[in-house]
Amino acid sequence: MKKISFLFIILIQYLSVSAQEIGLKSEGLNLSLSAKGQLTTLSNPVSGKNYLAMGEKAPLLKIRVGDNWYEPTDATFKSGIIYLIYLPVKITAQVKVVQKKTHLTFELIKIDANDKVNAVIWGPYPTVISKTIGEVVGVVRDGEYAIGIQALNPKTLGGVLKNSEGSVETTGSRGSTAVAQPYGSSLQAFSLDRSEDRKLTVWGRPEMPVKAISNETTLGSKIALFGCAEPQVLSRIGAIELAEGLPHALINGVWFKQSPETGRAYLISDFDETTVDAMLDYTQQAGLASLYHEGPFQSWGHFILDPKSFPNGIAGMKTCVDKATKKGIRIGVHTLSTFINTNDPYVTPIPDQRLSMTGSSVLTENISATAGEIPVASDQYFRDIKSSTLHAVKIGDEIIRFRAVSAQAPYKLLDCQRGVFGTKVSDHSKGEKAGMLFDYPYNTLFPNFELQQEIAGNLGRFFNQTGVSQMDFDGHEGCLSSGEGDYGIQIFADKVIKDTKHTLVNGTSRSSHYYWHLCHYWNWGEPWYGGFRESQGDFRLENQPFLERNYMPNMLGWFLLSSTTTAEDIEWMMARAAGYNAGFALVARYKNLQKNPNTSQLLALVKLWQEAYRSKIFSADQIVRLKNPENDFHLERNQQGWKLYPFKKYKFEHEKKVLQPGEPTFSQWEFANNDTEQPLNFTLTFMGKEGSISNPWIEIDGYFKLELPGEYEAGNSVVCDGTHIKLYNKKGGFVRDIALKQAIPSLKTGKHVIKFDCEFPEEKELSNRFIVKTLGNAETISK
Repeated sequence: MKKISFLFIILIQYLSVSAQEIGLKSEGLNLSLSAKGQLTTLSNPVSGKNYLAMGEKAPLLKIRVGDNWYEPTDATFKSGIIYLIYLPVKITAQVKVVQKKTHLTFELIKIDANDKVNAVIWGPYPTVISKTIGEVVGVVRDGEYAIGIQALNPKTLGGVLKNSEGSVETTGSRGSTAVAQPYGSSLQAFSLDRSEDRKLTVWGRPEMPVKAISNETTLGSKIALFGCAEPQVLSRIGAIELAEGLPHALINGVWFKQSPETGRAYLISDFDETTVDAMLDYTQQAGLASLYHEGPFQSWGHFILDPKSFPNGIAGMKTCVDKATKKGIRIGVHTLSTFINTNDPYVTPIPDQRLSMTGSSVLTENISATAGEIPVASDQYFRDIKSSTLHAVKIGDEIIRFRAVSAQAPYKLLDCQRGVFGTKVSDHSKGEKAGMLFDYPYNTLFPNFELQQEIAGNLGRFFNQTGVSQMDFDGHEGCLSSGEGDYGIQIFADKVIKDTKHTLVNGTSRSSHYYWHLCHYWNWGEPWYGGFRESQGDFRLENQPFLERNYMPNMLGWFLLSSTTTAEDIEWMMARAAGYNAGFALVARYKNLQKNPNTSQLLALVKLWQEAYRSKIFSADQIVRLKNPENDFHLERNQQGWKLYPFKKYKFEHEKKVLQPGEPTFSQWEFANNDTEQPLNFTLTFMGKEGSISNPWIEIDGYFKLELPGEYEAGNSVVCDGTHIKLYNKKGGFVRDIALKQAIPSLKTGKHVIKFDCEFPEEKELSNRFIVKTLGNAETISK
């Protein structure tokens, strides 16, 4: 009877609608679908050019039954619905189509035998476009025309389905909604059935039990497809957001993607109720948009403010926000999304039943409160715990840490520490569950999906109570612990932002397609791994093309302003910001700002450079040079206009020489200062992996000898600004001032000769890099 009913449905559909090609239209895109459910046209209605990659499969919708994928074998169109038939599994899917002026929408509204379909993929849709591929935003463009896909709800994930949890961003990839292909590119999205309990590999943890989300099937999965002239892409996506009820992030009433406020730089600091006024003043001096607290919470999860910094709690933070608002400054706070500290009420004194577990086993015996070994039926979730740093299991309301599980049955958790994190030690009965807690190297735990949503609500409530209006979803990948892949990431951010009753300017540590509509910036690049210029330097610059092709504001990441940061470093950073018209975060703690003797000058330079590039004063040639990290500049402004001074660099190398006895081993270099008389400015870096050189000396123009007695380790740098000499370690951290016996002479115009030598260790391969910088003539900009 089932077979007869299925054939009858097919017959009725064929009687109602002839098996002809289905044509769909919007203002900027014509789409045709064959009678077998394959796209045959993706064309520009103005030029008539078909951008579909011919010879490639292009199913409107693929379905997965069990582990097998199926493409449609028949497609018919009636009353706004495309009926897709899948053989041999005998399944019919109904896709609702709406043809709008700006785009086409496709929504999966019905599947007979829906319980059999565990995943669907929209596409892949192959195109011949290869010039610019926005892998996260899902737009490909060739310089004239663009085609894009947009997921229209959080359950629809832009990207390639690579794993059972639906996690899109993997090593080496930040997104796959659009992907480069040999023929050009492809566009794709997918949805998973999450309505049944599953066992998945979650963030590298195999066979992790993941609870069902009631009624969360593939039904309702929905996408938009559009085409337009390339310059219209951003406005077209904005129109789709409004038409389809997608998040449409505003700031001052303007869509942030088109606002002049996009990508504004901000100050990260450690203010408290007593220092906030001073920090707001510093923020104003630098012309920055917001003051962002680097760590205001005593614990993550409930987001309890640290009473040392905020003794008045929520009221104290609200007072800080009110003070900032009067100055036109936003207050932000930093947290790690769903990371839960072990001192949070979700952990202590009674651990929440919704903490995420990678798996569990049952106790094989009764155990007392004093037992140091815990007998378990299986070692499955306890034996391979390299990814775990806490080695923590939850039994009832007690959390226990263990060293390892025994190698053979009967299995036991060995060397147990009972009642950790303030939980109560107690007896436990045979058959109770011992659950391995999902943790992270920051000594934190994670929530399951239900608790994750509660934590999102906690954040929204905190923002509403305090008026705080900026955050980064740092640690956004923590949402993966729920086993829901990018769905978990997107639904968490979606709830935080929807629960917040005012604009919440936000960024992320993880890019995803739907979240693109929610966020204001992506700001990657940390200052902890090297010097001011070196820490993730290449990474920061490599990010810029990625941001540009995904229609995100250019951002350079975080930079650390310490008590010894110099004007040269600040201008180096600001030159890059000017070249890319980029925002950044300046990490400047209160004590460092108080200690640095040049704080006012440094903050004034930050403000000056921002005013310059936000006013678009630089020429195309200057912008190219400003982008190059090898170039240094100095910027000034007076009544006549702006003056950009380029530095010229002379690079020299000194290596160990094997010469005749008594022959001088020094190196001699020449350079010219063709501009005005100026201070001697040089950097001497001791190159090599290990070891140290001794007693370097520098002689200038045959009459002034600068001796630097002592040992200098590989990676250290000596920096001279003409009046002071400072020593920095290999990470760019200030070590000490080097005392001078007399003032360093200035560089007069003309040619100069420098000699350099040092004592090398016997067996280490070290060299010295000597860079002299001279300030060039001003390039006057009269805007």
